[in-house]
Amino acid sequence: MPALPFIPGVEASGVVEDANGSDFKPGQKVTLLGVIGTAAYAEYIALDADKLIALPDDSDLAAAAVVPVNYFTAYHMIHNVCRAESHKTALIYAASGGVGTALIQLSKRIGLKVVALERKSEKVENAIKLGADYAFDTSQENWVSQVEAAIGENAVHYVFNPVANDSAKNDLRLLATRGHIVIFGFLAGIEGVDLQKEAFAHFGKSPTLTFSEIYATYNTDFSIVRDSLESLYDMLDKNEIKPIYETMPMQAAKEAHDKLQQGRVRGKLLLLNT
Repeated sequence: MPALPFIPGVEASGVVEDANGSDFKPGQKVTLLGVIGTAAYAEYIALDADKLIALPDDSDLAAAAVVPVNYFTAYHMIHNVCRAESHKTALIYAASGGVGTALIQLSKRIGLKVVALERKSEKVENAIKLGADYAFDTSQENWVSQVEAAIGENAVHYVFNPVANDSAKNDLRLLATRGHIVIFGFLAGIEGVDLQKEAFAHFGKSPTLTFSEIYATYNTDFSIVRDSLESLYDMLDKNEIKPIYETMPMQAAKEAHDKLQQGRVRGKLLLLNT
Protein backbone atom coordinates (compact mmCIF):
# COMPACT_ATOMS: atom_id res chain seq x y z
CA MET A 1 0.00 0.00 0.00
CA PRO A 2 1.26 3.51 -0.76
CA ALA A 3 1.65 6.03 2.00
CA LEU A 4 -1.47 8.10 2.66
CA PRO A 5 -2.76 10.56 1.60
CA PHE A 6 -2.63 9.15 -1.93
CA ILE A 7 -4.39 9.97 -5.21
CA PRO A 8 -5.01 6.79 -7.27
CA GLY A 9 -5.33 6.35 -11.01
CA VAL A 10 -2.79 5.29 -13.65
CA GLU A 11 -4.76 5.87 -16.86
CA ALA A 12 -6.86 8.70 -18.25
CA SER A 13 -7.95 10.63 -21.29
CA GLY A 14 -8.38 14.37 -21.51
CA VAL A 15 -7.13 17.56 -23.13
CA VAL A 16 -3.79 19.32 -22.85
CA GLU A 17 -3.92 22.39 -20.61
CA ASP A 18 -0.25 23.42 -20.77
CA ALA A 19 2.02 21.90 -23.44
CA ASN A 20 5.14 23.17 -21.63
CA GLY A 21 7.23 23.50 -24.80
CA SER A 22 6.37 20.06 -26.20
CA ASP A 23 4.89 19.32 -29.62
CA PHE A 24 1.40 19.10 -28.13
CA LYS A 25 -1.01 22.02 -28.23
CA PRO A 26 -3.44 23.32 -25.58
CA GLY A 27 -6.85 21.76 -26.11
CA GLN A 28 -5.45 18.72 -27.93
CA LYS A 29 -7.06 15.39 -26.99
CA VAL A 30 -4.67 12.85 -25.47
CA THR A 31 -4.67 9.64 -23.50
CA LEU A 32 -2.12 8.09 -21.20
CA LEU A 33 -0.93 5.01 -19.35
CA GLY A 34 1.08 6.06 -16.32
CA VAL A 35 2.72 4.45 -13.32
CA ILE A 36 1.53 4.16 -9.74
CA GLY A 37 1.45 7.73 -8.49
CA THR A 38 0.30 9.31 -11.75
CA ALA A 39 -2.80 10.46 -9.81
CA ALA A 40 -5.29 10.24 -12.66
CA TYR A 41 -8.19 10.82 -10.22
CA ALA A 42 -7.04 14.44 -9.90
CA GLU A 43 -8.47 17.28 -12.00
CA TYR A 44 -5.04 17.98 -13.49
CA ILE A 45 -1.96 15.79 -13.80
CA ALA A 46 1.59 16.37 -15.04
CA LEU A 47 3.23 13.77 -17.25
CA ASP A 48 6.24 13.55 -19.52
CA ALA A 49 5.11 14.39 -23.05
CA ASP A 50 6.70 11.25 -24.50
CA LYS A 51 4.27 9.16 -22.43
CA LEU A 52 1.18 10.78 -24.00
CA ILE A 53 -0.70 9.33 -26.97
CA ALA A 54 -2.28 11.91 -29.27
CA LEU A 55 -5.91 11.31 -30.28
CA PRO A 56 -7.89 12.55 -33.28
CA ASP A 57 -9.96 15.67 -32.65
CA ASP A 58 -13.23 13.74 -32.98
CA SER A 59 -12.25 11.01 -30.49
CA ASP A 60 -14.70 9.90 -27.81
CA LEU A 61 -12.67 10.55 -24.67
CA ALA A 62 -14.69 8.09 -22.58
CA ALA A 63 -14.08 5.19 -24.97
CA ALA A 64 -10.43 6.21 -25.27
CA ALA A 65 -9.99 6.04 -21.49
CA VAL A 66 -10.95 2.35 -21.47
CA VAL A 67 -8.02 1.34 -23.65
CA PRO A 68 -4.71 1.95 -21.80
CA VAL A 69 -4.69 -0.66 -19.03
CA ASN A 70 -7.30 -3.17 -20.12
CA TYR A 71 -6.71 -3.29 -23.84
CA PHE A 72 -2.94 -2.92 -23.64
CA THR A 73 -2.80 -5.77 -21.11
CA ALA A 74 -4.84 -7.96 -23.47
CA TYR A 75 -3.07 -6.88 -26.66
CA HIS A 76 0.36 -7.35 -25.11
CA MET A 77 -0.42 -10.91 -24.01
CA ILE A 78 -1.95 -11.92 -27.33
CA HIS A 79 0.51 -10.30 -29.73
CA ASN A 80 3.76 -9.74 -27.84
CA VAL A 81 3.81 -12.56 -25.28
CA CYS A 82 1.98 -15.45 -26.97
CA ARG A 83 2.26 -14.26 -30.57
CA ALA A 84 -1.09 -16.00 -30.99
CA GLU A 85 -1.99 -17.62 -34.29
CA SER A 86 -5.46 -17.67 -35.83
CA HIS A 87 -7.69 -20.75 -35.79
CA LYS A 88 -6.45 -21.79 -32.35
CA THR A 89 -8.27 -21.78 -29.01
CA ALA A 90 -7.97 -19.32 -26.11
CA LEU A 91 -9.23 -19.88 -22.55
CA ILE A 92 -10.11 -16.57 -20.87
CA TYR A 93 -10.75 -16.20 -17.15
CA ALA A 94 -12.95 -13.38 -15.75
CA ALA A 95 -14.27 -12.91 -19.25
CA SER A 96 -16.82 -10.21 -18.37
CA GLY A 97 -14.27 -7.96 -16.68
CA GLY A 98 -12.24 -5.14 -18.17
CA VAL A 99 -9.32 -7.21 -19.44
CA GLY A 100 -11.59 -10.18 -20.17
CA THR A 101 -13.85 -8.23 -22.53
CA ALA A 102 -10.76 -6.82 -24.27
CA LEU A 103 -9.31 -10.33 -24.61
CA ILE A 104 -12.53 -11.62 -26.18
CA GLN A 105 -12.67 -8.82 -28.74
CA LEU A 106 -8.98 -8.96 -29.65
CA SER A 107 -8.98 -12.78 -29.78
CA LYS A 108 -11.98 -12.92 -32.10
CA ARG A 109 -10.43 -10.18 -34.25
CA ILE A 110 -7.53 -12.50 -35.16
CA GLY A 111 -9.67 -15.60 -35.57
CA LEU A 112 -9.25 -17.41 -32.26
CA LYS A 113 -11.90 -19.69 -30.80
CA VAL A 114 -12.76 -18.30 -27.35
CA VAL A 115 -13.65 -20.33 -24.28
CA ALA A 116 -14.78 -17.94 -21.53
CA LEU A 117 -14.80 -18.64 -17.80
CA GLU A 118 -16.90 -16.88 -15.15
CA ARG A 119 -18.28 -17.57 -11.67
CA LYS A 120 -21.88 -16.38 -12.06
CA SER A 121 -24.50 -17.69 -14.48
CA GLU A 122 -25.47 -14.20 -15.64
CA LYS A 123 -21.84 -13.44 -16.45
CA VAL A 124 -21.54 -16.71 -18.35
CA GLU A 125 -24.47 -15.61 -20.49
CA ASN A 126 -22.89 -12.18 -20.88
CA ALA A 127 -19.63 -13.71 -22.16
CA ILE A 128 -21.53 -15.40 -24.99
CA LYS A 129 -23.18 -12.10 -25.86
CA LEU A 130 -19.72 -10.51 -25.97
CA GLY A 131 -18.60 -12.98 -28.61
CA ALA A 132 -17.20 -16.01 -26.80
CA ASP A 133 -17.78 -19.32 -28.58
CA TYR A 134 -18.23 -21.20 -25.29
CA ALA A 135 -18.66 -20.05 -21.69
CA PHE A 136 -18.55 -22.03 -18.44
CA ASP A 137 -19.24 -21.41 -14.76
CA THR A 138 -16.12 -22.29 -12.74
CA SER A 139 -18.16 -22.50 -9.52
CA GLN A 140 -19.40 -25.86 -10.85
CA GLU A 141 -17.10 -28.69 -9.81
CA ASN A 142 -17.17 -30.38 -13.22
CA TRP A 143 -16.45 -27.30 -15.32
CA VAL A 144 -13.16 -28.74 -16.63
CA SER A 145 -14.96 -31.84 -17.87
CA GLN A 146 -17.58 -29.60 -19.47
CA VAL A 147 -14.87 -27.77 -21.38
CA GLU A 148 -13.32 -31.05 -22.54
CA ALA A 149 -16.71 -32.33 -23.66
CA ALA A 150 -17.28 -29.17 -25.69
CA ILE A 151 -13.91 -28.71 -27.40
CA GLY A 152 -12.01 -31.95 -26.79
CA GLU A 153 -9.18 -32.93 -24.48
CA ASN A 154 -5.85 -31.09 -24.63
CA ALA A 155 -7.40 -28.53 -26.98
CA VAL A 156 -6.56 -25.13 -25.45
CA HIS A 157 -3.60 -23.35 -27.04
CA TYR A 158 -3.57 -20.13 -25.00
CA VAL A 159 -4.70 -19.48 -21.41
CA PHE A 160 -5.08 -15.96 -20.01
CA ASN A 161 -5.26 -16.32 -16.25
CA PRO A 162 -5.50 -13.49 -13.66
CA VAL A 163 -6.56 -15.90 -10.89
CA ALA A 164 -3.50 -18.13 -10.29
CA ASN A 165 -3.44 -20.06 -6.98
CA ASP A 166 -4.32 -23.66 -7.93
CA SER A 167 -6.12 -22.70 -11.17
CA ALA A 168 -3.01 -23.44 -13.26
CA LYS A 169 -3.50 -27.13 -12.45
CA ASN A 170 -6.69 -27.11 -14.53
CA ASP A 171 -5.03 -25.00 -17.22
CA LEU A 172 -2.27 -27.57 -17.65
CA ARG A 173 -4.83 -30.36 -17.93
CA LEU A 174 -6.74 -28.52 -20.67
CA LEU A 175 -3.63 -27.28 -22.47
CA ALA A 176 -2.71 -28.53 -25.93
CA THR A 177 0.79 -29.78 -26.69
CA ARG A 178 3.13 -26.74 -26.89
CA GLY A 179 0.35 -24.58 -25.45
CA HIS A 180 1.00 -21.31 -23.61
CA ILE A 181 -0.35 -20.22 -20.21
CA VAL A 182 -0.07 -16.52 -19.34
CA ILE A 183 -0.59 -15.60 -15.69
CA PHE A 184 -1.22 -11.88 -15.27
CA GLY A 185 -2.63 -11.68 -11.77
CA PHE A 186 -3.20 -13.47 -8.47
CA LEU A 187 -6.80 -12.64 -7.53
CA ALA A 188 -7.06 -15.91 -5.58
CA GLY A 189 -3.64 -15.57 -3.93
CA ILE A 190 -0.45 -17.55 -4.43
CA GLU A 191 -0.92 -20.38 -1.95
CA GLY A 192 -2.29 -23.83 -2.64
CA VAL A 193 -0.21 -25.23 -5.48
CA ASP A 194 3.33 -26.27 -6.32
CA LEU A 195 3.38 -24.78 -9.82
CA GLN A 196 6.70 -26.34 -10.77
CA LYS A 197 5.49 -29.79 -9.73
CA GLU A 198 2.26 -29.38 -11.68
CA ALA A 199 4.13 -28.20 -14.79
CA PHE A 200 6.53 -31.17 -14.58
CA ALA A 201 3.51 -33.50 -14.46
CA HIS A 202 2.69 -32.25 -17.99
CA PHE A 203 6.28 -32.17 -19.24
CA GLY A 204 5.31 -34.26 -22.27
CA LYS A 205 3.17 -31.38 -23.56
CA SER A 206 6.19 -29.04 -23.54
CA PRO A 207 4.05 -26.26 -22.04
CA THR A 208 5.08 -22.63 -21.85
CA LEU A 209 4.14 -20.70 -18.71
CA THR A 210 4.70 -16.94 -18.69
CA PHE A 211 4.07 -14.20 -16.16
CA SER A 212 2.92 -10.93 -17.75
CA GLU A 213 3.17 -7.69 -15.77
CA ILE A 214 2.70 -4.61 -17.93
CA TYR A 215 5.11 -2.39 -16.01
CA ALA A 216 7.97 -4.80 -16.63
CA THR A 217 7.59 -3.75 -20.26
CA TYR A 218 6.61 -0.14 -19.51
CA ASN A 219 9.75 0.48 -17.46
CA THR A 220 12.21 -1.24 -19.80
CA ASP A 221 10.93 -0.66 -23.35
CA PHE A 222 8.16 1.92 -23.58
CA SER A 223 8.29 1.72 -27.40
CA ILE A 224 6.42 -1.59 -27.15
CA VAL A 225 3.73 0.11 -25.08
CA ARG A 226 3.51 3.05 -27.47
CA ASP A 227 3.35 0.86 -30.60
CA SER A 228 0.69 -1.35 -29.02
CA LEU A 229 -1.45 1.58 -27.88
CA GLU A 230 -1.20 3.29 -31.26
CA SER A 231 -2.38 0.05 -32.91
CA LEU A 232 -5.27 -0.15 -30.45
CA TYR A 233 -6.37 3.44 -31.02
CA ASP A 234 -6.26 2.82 -34.76
CA MET A 235 -8.61 -0.15 -34.18
CA LEU A 236 -10.84 2.03 -32.01
CA ASP A 237 -10.96 4.70 -34.71
CA LYS A 238 -11.99 2.05 -37.25
CA ASN A 239 -14.62 0.54 -34.89
CA GLU A 240 -12.70 -2.75 -34.87
CA ILE A 241 -12.88 -2.79 -31.07
CA LYS A 242 -15.80 -1.57 -28.99
CA PRO A 243 -14.93 -0.92 -25.34
CA ILE A 244 -17.53 -2.07 -22.83
CA TYR A 245 -17.90 0.44 -20.01
CA GLU A 246 -20.17 2.35 -17.68
CA THR A 247 -19.57 5.71 -16.03
CA MET A 248 -19.91 7.31 -12.62
CA PRO A 249 -18.96 10.81 -11.43
CA MET A 250 -15.61 11.23 -9.69
CA GLN A 251 -17.49 12.34 -6.58
CA ALA A 252 -18.87 8.78 -6.35
CA ALA A 253 -15.42 7.15 -6.33
CA LYS A 254 -16.10 5.28 -3.07
CA GLU A 255 -19.32 3.80 -4.42
CA ALA A 256 -17.51 2.91 -7.65
CA HIS A 257 -14.79 1.05 -5.73
CA ASP A 258 -17.44 -0.82 -3.74
CA LYS A 259 -19.17 -1.83 -6.96
CA LEU A 260 -15.91 -3.14 -8.39
CA GLN A 261 -15.10 -5.09 -5.24
CA GLN A 262 -18.55 -6.67 -5.27
CA GLY A 263 -18.06 -7.88 -8.86
CA ARG A 264 -21.00 -5.86 -10.20
CA VAL A 265 -19.18 -4.33 -13.17
CA ARG A 266 -19.11 -5.62 -16.74
CA GLY A 267 -16.18 -4.30 -18.69
CA LYS A 268 -14.74 -1.01 -17.39
CA LEU A 269 -16.01 1.47 -14.83
CA LEU A 270 -14.97 5.03 -15.70
CA LEU A 271 -14.90 7.93 -13.28
CA LEU A 272 -15.73 11.21 -15.01
CA ASN A 273 -14.00 14.31 -13.66
CA THR A 274 -16.37 16.99 -14.95
